[in-house]
Amino acid sequence: MDIATVPILGIPIACLTMEQVLGWVEKKIEEGRPAQIVTANAEMLYRAWRDPQLTHLLCQAELVTADGSGVLRASEKLNTPLPERVTGVDLTEQLLALAAQKGWRVYFLGGRPEVVEKAVLRTLSQYPHLEISGYQHGYFLKKEIDQVVSNIHKVNPHLLFVALGAPKQEYFIREHLAQLAVPVAIGVGGTFDVLAGTANRAPLWMQQRGLEWLYRLLKEPQRLGRMLALPRFVWAVSRQKKLAQKLDKT
Repeated sequence: MDIATVPILGIPIACLTMEQVLGWVEKKIEEGRPAQIVTANAEMLYRAWRDPQLTHLLCQAELVTADGSGVLRASEKLNTPLPERVTGVDLTEQLLALAAQKGWRVYFLGGRPEVVEKAVLRTLSQYPHLEISGYQHGYFLKKEIDQVVSNIHKVNPHLLFVALGAPKQEYFIREHLAQLAVPVAIGVGGTFDVLAGTANRAPLWMQQRGLEWLYRLLKEPQRLGRMLALPRFVWAVSRQKKLAQKLDKT
């Protein structure tokens, strides 16, 4: 599948709808070759803009989707609008439903021990026929990584959801993708908390208006420092646009 992309701060964001991403995942599972999905929000893109190593990682990923309204607005500002958001939590929920339907095996890696266990139980209550190959909390030691990777490889899941926080989860997937041999691995951040019911998403009206960031800030004021990346991201995108305009004139 040839995928059109929009470069935002040097990162190729896929011009795909949620339905098209699901189709891409199904194709990758049929092929069986390991692939990484990154759902990139404005904070991650700005961080990558300042970090060449992270930029390299994101450019290596087989698919990068627009996680957040800030990324959509950036694409519009650059006159190359993306079709819609494909967030980590939405994609995870859609993939779990599809996995139950298709008979795909899934594995949950990350989160606190009680959270990942509750996420698994609540997911199984919603999809009784879903095959969860296994789960592992995210509080393992560095010396235990090889065993964690080996355990996942042994149960041979089709989908691996990794909730270690960004960009740690993205580095983990990229470094171990070949050993894991999972057709599709995706970093999902705090999604296990949502699945477990220990965290709530913003009301639908806030999601539709791109105000999830505000809801999270009100719920977690300690995120203020991270939120400062948003205006910096807007400034960096404006700089990209001005540079592109200068190049067009030459």
